[in-house]
Amino acid sequence: RFGVIRHVAVDKTGTLTRNEPLVTAVLTADGTTEAQALAWAAALEQHSTHPLAAAITAAAPGASVAEDVTEQAGHGIEGKLDGARITVGSPRWLDAGTLGDRVAGLEEQGMTVVIVHRDGEPVAAIGVRDELRLEVPEVVRTLAAQCIGVTMLTGDNARTARALAAQAGIEDVRAELRPEDKAAAIAELGQHASVAMIGDGINDAPALAAADIGIAMGATGSDAAIESADVAFTGHDLRLLPRAFDHARRGRHIINQNIILSLLIIIALLPLALFGVLGLAAVVLVHEIAEVIVILNGLRAARTRKEQIV
Repeated sequence: RFGVIRHVAVDKTGTLTRNEPLVTAVLTADGTTEAQALAWAAALEQHSTHPLAAAITAAAPGASVAEDVTEQAGHGIEGKLDGARITVGSPRWLDAGTLGDRVAGLEEQGMTVVIVHRDGEPVAAIGVRDELRLEVPEVVRTLAAQCIGVTMLTGDNARTARALAAQAGIEDVRAELRPEDKAAAIAELGQHASVAMIGDGINDAPALAAADIGIAMGATGSDAAIESADVAFTGHDLRLLPRAFDHARRGRHIINQNIILSLLIIIALLPLALFGVLGLAAVVLVHEIAEVIVILNGLRAARTRKEQIV
């Protein structure tokens, strides 16, 4: 199945991006300081495996740990801290309040923004930037040369997604998707061609399971993503993908050669044996020689070009 893939859907955060997010901006409402906002958010994000959570946690070392924490995939996370209900999540889930205009400005700059609520009131917005992996434009061009289409699927806002997609050379961008929306997008793409989904987060698990081939990138991805995927790459370098597709296609081509060769030999030997043109010993000899040829041809699938990835 890996060798017949004609379309690839790729998650943005942690897959197309470097997975090194950094907090680059903090907006606060009146009465809230940047330190408070980061501490409140970090108290919850310590419980999350989302790549952006690591950036927020790193920006507030020593933050307290929230209690009764619950996470809604694709939306955000909430819990209790010092008797207050703290909620951290996407601007599509949480109202930005008076920070709305400035939040839009951060998104235009390519940042992913999370909103912080305290007891139901918007108190802060945190902008996180995760740069595109350097190899992504090269990978997209190589996949295009292999006649493999690429679609970006992300739960992030459309402005940030389009900015990164333009850098990567990806034209088909689907943003602001929940986990179930990603799975629906995979089903839609799968109506036209065999599709693979590439991701590493818990939000990608339904899409990975729905795709013809689910590919989990990186051994540090979420357990849900790795368990849902059919293939797991232990590295994060996306240049492995076109090489893997090329190798799988070559393997399928060799398999088809062997099947056709074997069928032709059987079709040719059967009448020759029935009409006595060849004796039993000759038929057995030809058949055994053919088996050796098939085996030697099959061994070609193990040969790969030794390319160093830096």
